[in-house]
Amino acid sequence: MHTELWDKIRIGDTQAMKTLYQACYQQLYAYGFRLIADKEQTQDGIHELFCELWEKQNTLPQVSQVLAYLKICLRNKLLKQLKKGLLTQSMDDFTETENLIEFSYEDLLIAAQQDEAGKRELRLGIAQLTATQREIIKLRYFEGLDYQAIALKLNLKPRTVYNHVHTAITKLRDLLKI
Repeated sequence: MHTELWDKIRIGDTQAMKTLYQACYQQLYAYGFRLIADKEQTQDGIHELFCELWEKQNTLPQVSQVLAYLKICLRNKLLKQLKKGLLTQSMDDFTETENLIEFSYEDLLIAAQQDEAGKRELRLGIAQLTATQREIIKLRYFEGLDYQAIALKLNLKPRTVYNHVHTAITKLRDLLKI
């Protein structure tokens, strides 16, 4: 589905751009936030990325793994902002920004395949959590809600939400051997 939207964007379809943005936003947000831990900068980075894609629609490459491509583009955008000193947080996976490199398309394909295997393992791990833990994990990490918002939505105390998250993450680490 993303590939079809991508191809439509390359020929100027505004509805396809909107649909792709809506379809990928949550995953891009979660990915970007893990990198820089700054909500506003992550949101701005995603918005700027899609604006730039639209501006360059006629020169966009053909892509088969659209989400992986968008994640790498977002990572590179956030890295550039970090290098310019616009971001104060460091990226989790790297101690120095010089260690980060641009990925080739082949690297993107390999990463996408590894990402799919990881997603399968994570889905299996999440399935072993309690229903409450699954709901809270979904709200926290897939919808980006903070503990207070989750507590209000589920009629729980914020500390209870925090405890559920901690227990679920600990269980997932044990199951996935992270």
